[in-house]
Amino acid sequence: MIQDRITTYQSKLTENDLLIWSYISSHKKYCLNMSINEIAKECIVSRTTIMRFCQKIGFDGFSEFKYHLKNELMQENALLSEIEGEILSNHVQTIENLKKKDFTKICTMLANANRIFIYGSGDIQNLVSNYMKLLFLPNGLLVYDFGGVSMNEQFYQVIQPHDLVLLITLNGESNTVVKLAKQLKQRNIQTIGITKLRNSTVSKLCDETIFVLNPEIHPTKNAVYSFETTSALFFVIEYLLLKYDAWQKKHLI
Repeated sequence: MIQDRITTYQSKLTENDLLIWSYISSHKKYCLNMSINEIAKECIVSRTTIMRFCQKIGFDGFSEFKYHLKNELMQENALLSEIEGEILSNHVQTIENLKKKDFTKICTMLANANRIFIYGSGDIQNLVSNYMKLLFLPNGLLVYDFGGVSMNEQFYQVIQPHDLVLLITLNGESNTVVKLAKQLKQRNIQTIGITKLRNSTVSKLCDETIFVLNPEIHPTKNAVYSFETTSALFFVIEYLLLKYDAWQKKHLI
């Protein structure tokens, strides 16, 4: 990658060189169709300065630099298309799995619960918890979020056998959620887990589980970090509301 060359030859680069690269790296697509004179004008430097910059980072000249820039952009676009395809494929699979699932027991648990509590194991999961609270309120379901509550003995005394607890965890192996699920199971309190499609500890402990597919994404080929898509969690909550609404109408007739 050209950025690797910038890092390698950084000691040789002037302030103008870094400004040139800053402009080009921020406008790669446009620079491919620009002449050396046009880029020089945008960077407020001379044509010769652009040429020297290219040579300083190991290219014969501007033409070779543009050739590598084009290849790099093509690779980035191909990777982006691959990531988009993976995300969409997992969303479609999540939807197909939800369509095949029988939500009768889950809806019955929601309707018969004395109180409904929800716990998310991370920042995104907490957002999903808050979203569910807002979404289900018009349907007469008051959901209590205890994400910030300390899990001590006093807390477990608050939860009663006729209550229902929803546990949201991506990997299904969060120490806090696993411990919570075990404690609730020992107290015969019903639980619904929302987690990855896998044979996780939380999915085994919960009475019912709604699975999602959330792939791990590497934004660039050489990325040192990755992230998991979480949008499917919000969709699951909306789908659950639709299923509960349909169940409610059917049983009120």
